[in-house]
Amino acid sequence: CDADSLIIKRKVLTGYPTRVHKRHATVRYMFFNPEDVRWFKPAMLTTKHGLQGNIIQSVGEHGTMKCLFNKPILQHDTV
Repeated sequence: CDADSLIIKRKVLTGYPTRVHKRHATVRYMFFNPEDVRWFKPAMLTTKHGLQGNIIQSVGEHGTMKCLFNKPILQHDTV
């Protein structure tokens, strides 16, 4: 095994909006602690319907987060 080689894995994380108000949504079940939300805050989010968004902040102690999308998001969409 070479110490200079990198193994990069790609993983798709999914979450579900619990509260939706126009372009803002509260997403659950993607992360399970606030540290993970802060780690992935610079990452771009995409939904099944093609919307793009960002993480605004972590909410609570269970990995729930507030997100802002480029268009109004629907309740049945998957992030």
